[in-house]
Amino acid sequence: MARNVIDVSVSRRVLWIGGDAYPLQHIARARQLVWWPPKRSRTIIRFVRQAIGLLSAVVLLSSFTRQGADATQAALPSVLLLAGLAFFSYRLVVKLRQKPVYKLVIETSNAATTAVTSHNSQQIGNLIQMIMEAIDNPQAEFAFQVENLHIGDKITQYGDNNTGKRVGL
Repeated sequence: MARNVIDVSVSRRVLWIGGDAYPLQHIARARQLVWWPPKRSRTIIRFVRQAIGLLSAVVLLSSFTRQGADATQAALPSVLLLAGLAFFSYRLVVKLRQKPVYKLVIETSNAATTAVTSHNSQQIGNLIQMIMEAIDNPQAEFAFQVENLHIGDKITQYGDNNTGKRVGL
């Protein structure tokens, strides 16, 4: 997940989120959605399956290398086992430490768009309240910065900056 700071403001009845403009009279609803990380039980079961598969592969490899092996070939299965378990353990810890992500979704008459994502639920809730107050009050204006998370792939297929699909940005 990439992080960047994004400007959010309301000025002259227009909601600006970064470079995107949403006229306040066209906003039908603003809501908060929660994306939860993968379930802990599934993550642990996946780790156990991978560890058992790795152990099976190492046992099979060691049975082949013991027949006519020198010291370096005999140590290879042990090294592979330790490296694989270290890698799988690292991935397990990273998955288990993931925090939920809260999304600000702006719904217009046309479509729903995820405008801002953050780990801070209160910040997204306050932003929704300020947007709704600005819709009711034509003189309302505000501006602040939000640390925005970018989740998933980035696809840019139009304009001068056509980069196509960039995975995992």
